[in-house]
Amino acid sequence: MPGPYAAESFTPEEQAVLGRYVTDVDGPVFALVGLPEVTCAALFARYSRSAKTLRRLLLDEFLSGDDSRAPAAAAAGRARATDLFGRILAEYGDDSVAQLGGVHLACEQVSQPLAKAIEWGRLAAYLEQSTRYIAYTDRP
Repeated sequence: MPGPYAAESFTPEEQAVLGRYVTDVDGPVFALVGLPEVTCAALFARYSRSAKTLRRLLLDEFLSGDDSRAPAAAAAGRARATDLFGRILAEYGDDSVAQLGGVHLACEQVSQPLAKAIEWGRLAAYLEQSTRYIAYTDRP
């Protein structure tokens, strides 16, 4: 049975930035919000081979220091995606396009049995951190 959740400490500035992009700055379960899909996909792909928490990766590798309000990896794609979705929904009324959006939910520091129980439902596409690339013995 896993021990208590070891919350990562963030500076007040980091908490303010994270508050714009995650639903919970402190807890083990949170969703990503306000980020382009391509940024979420790249973030989770990077997360699968990193020992860092998802929030730390977001801060360190996906949000630029100069403008922490815009994801550096996907700022250019946001305008095109917004235009495309707006045009298709407004001009053609294709509601099925709205279903293409996703929810990116992170459950950190869960046990292997809990991870499998969550994944077995297969109600979504899951990504689990790779046990090949991350030394779990270094974690609290």
